[in-house]
Amino acid sequence: MGIKNSSEKTGFGVPKSEHVQCPGKAEGRSLFMAWISDDLLAKTQRVWSRAYGRPVSEEEAVEILINVKRTAEVLMRAKQGGDAK
Repeated sequence: MGIKNSSEKTGFGVPKSEHVQCPGKAEGRSLFMAWISDDLLAKTQRVWSRAYGRPVSEEEAVEILINVKRTAEVLMRAKQGGDAK
């Protein structure tokens, strides 16, 4: 049984949202993902490709970055007392 799409890998899909124009590959990325620069994406691919011992796709790198961001947000909310948004 293969994984068909990224939402099946983690259970979290990337929300659909308004798009913003950015230079480079980031052009057309949603506002939700506008913080992911081309440089950050490339560095994430390099680091995780070495860690996994195989090439990591852009899609996988975006998923990794979003999961790290979500984890950091949860930790920050917990440190602030829970329900802060």
